[in-house]
Amino acid sequence: MKKFLSILLVLLLAVGLVACGGKKEEGGETPVTPDQPEQPAEKIKVAYCINGTTGDKSFFDSGTEGMQWINRDFGDKVEATTIEFTYDDTTWRSQLENAFMSEEYDIIIVGTYDMLGMTVELTEEYPDQKVWFYDEQWDFDANPRDNVISLLFKQNEGSYVVGYMAAMASQNKHVEFLGGMSNTVLLDFYEGFKQGAEAYDPECKVELDWMNSFSDPSTGKDRAEAAYSQGVDVVFACGGSAGLGAFEAALEYDNVYVVGVDGDQGAMWEAQGDTEKAAKTITSMTKNVNQGFYDTMKAELDGTLKYGQNYRLGVNGGYVGAAVTSATHAVFTDEQLAEVEKIKAGIADGSITVNSAF
Repeated sequence: MKKFLSILLVLLLAVGLVACGGKKEEGGETPVTPDQPEQPAEKIKVAYCINGTTGDKSFFDSGTEGMQWINRDFGDKVEATTIEFTYDDTTWRSQLENAFMSEEYDIIIVGTYDMLGMTVELTEEYPDQKVWFYDEQWDFDANPRDNVISLLFKQNEGSYVVGYMAAMASQNKHVEFLGGMSNTVLLDFYEGFKQGAEAYDPECKVELDWMNSFSDPSTGKDRAEAAYSQGVDVVFACGGSAGLGAFEAALEYDNVYVVGVDGDQGAMWEAQGDTEKAAKTITSMTKNVNQGFYDTMKAELDGTLKYGQNYRLGVNGGYVGAAVTSATHAVFTDEQLAEVEKIKAGIADGSITVNSAF
């Protein structure tokens, strides 16, 4: 009898061990205990695709800085990278299509007038791919997309401010807008600049010239030299890397200045130790693409970002403005800068209406 009870006890223990599953058998399931940690959520992957290269000290660099800010502050949830397509426009379509086809990115950021048509086509072909299109208006009536937002910076507002400052600084009452290529966005810059200059001084002459390039500084230098030689004493160089040539040209003339664009180009020259160019840069029309991308990502993470519409970002909110550096203080009095602040406030509260090419 004792022997029988001993055998029965051993069998019961064996059955209990099997039921508890001390080791996962092939084809079985590992039990989940209450204190087992959850797997971390996958990061949102973002590709900032630029149809050019970094190093322009303006537009593309500002957007790249925005990606850096996103990684810095949201790195536990987001992984953002910049992809440079270079200035070879024959490869832009294929490179952008590769980004869509890879299905690697949750969000693709792409923009400018040159990329609009191909992006419209690709978003129709890939309706699940989220896209932030920037710097050109998306026609949602003609091309409705619930996977796209458009970020439009009110460059006309910031350009009004620097146009006002250019006329204020001009001794010859003769200033120039030197653009990269003629398109709606660049004309929007020009509209604001011209209106601002004439608001300060109706007799100020405002020239318009095009470099027909965003990448060739030698062309920018040649066009700026032509302007300075004809009596222009302030040039608003608005053309990416090509516009950098205007700063070289300004070094060859006395009492002439440059207005930078997109980034705070005067501060950038100072950071590089190029004090001569910094001294020529009386202000820059800051188009804070970095802040625009950063705030849009905050909205994406908060779940408040609504797709299928254009967002317009202007002076109100600090998305565009006019930089103030040591060169600004050297050229303008405190009273003049206070006047400029009133102009900015007027634009922000709507009491000053700025013309637009859109």
